[in-house]
Amino acid sequence: MASEAKFEPRFTLVIVYFFVALLVWGLLLAGPEMLEAWGELPPDADPAEAGREAVRNALRGRMPTAALAAVISMGALIWLDVLPGLRRKAADRSRASNR
Repeated sequence: MASEAKFEPRFTLVIVYFFVALLVWGLLLAGPEMLEAWGELPPDADPAEAGREAVRNALRGRMPTAALAAVISMGALIWLDVLPGLRRKAADRSRASNR
């Protein structure tokens, strides 16, 4: 019997997981400063404009760090076989350990 080819969007999942990790690391690194800036808003300020400015100032200079942290976390999570959709099958694991 011929084996059926299955669609496994691993590369797409890696990109989605990377951007989720980037969002999480960005919030972790810039979140405290954003919350502090939003807490100090004057009552007459436009909340949308002040919010954009607070986010822009909080993320300035932190995005490269967040991207590097996202790449490192993704590498570790893929290596540890933790992420759903990216886990190696048992046959692949046994073949890799026999090398």
